[in-house]
Amino acid sequence: NNKSNMHLTDADKGKGNFKNFNISKQTIKKLQNRNVDFLFPVQAESYKHIHDQKDCLVQAYTGTGKTLAFSIPIVELLQNDTSLKLIRGRAPRVLVLAPTRELTNQISDDFQSVASDLSIVTIYGGKKYEDQEKSIRNGCDILVATPGRLKDIVDKGKLDLTKVKHVILDEVDRMLDMGFIDDVEEILGHIFVPSNYY
Repeated sequence: NNKSNMHLTDADKGKGNFKNFNISKQTIKKLQNRNVDFLFPVQAESYKHIHDQKDCLVQAYTGTGKTLAFSIPIVELLQNDTSLKLIRGRAPRVLVLAPTRELTNQISDDFQSVASDLSIVTIYGGKKYEDQEKSIRNGCDILVATPGRLKDIVDKGKLDLTKVKHVILDEVDRMLDMGFIDDVEEILGHIFVPSNYY
């Protein structure tokens, strides 16, 4: 939920009022079910940029709502995308890379808490490849993964990333510190290919 130790002013709460943003009633209801009654500053500041599909770099302390800052506008974009077909075997439209299993699970939970009718698959090391590959074969809209495991699956030809339209690199500094830069670059190379541009 949107609880943290930071002090929020009435002005912060006013700027974060749901009425100020293009957020559906169903998403607002899901947020309120999580005791989220307004967007936190990091969410309010980044919402329009992400919803307008602009590149965005966000820096904020832990506990300030960074995950919801990207998950809310991304969910809104997907749920309003009339070209999105909820068919079995569909390739992901969103890729979130994160450095650890714990973080991938937290991100997936946050997406799940605000999404309706979207499939979210989480991929990380320590689980059987077969189970994760089956989840991918079933199709998903949002794929949350650690770079190492995702690279292995991509290298095996088990995943099509050419339909990805939105990429989030969460805690990118930690991913780089952990030596994932080559994996991240290779994964992005499967997404940002000339045939994807129009």
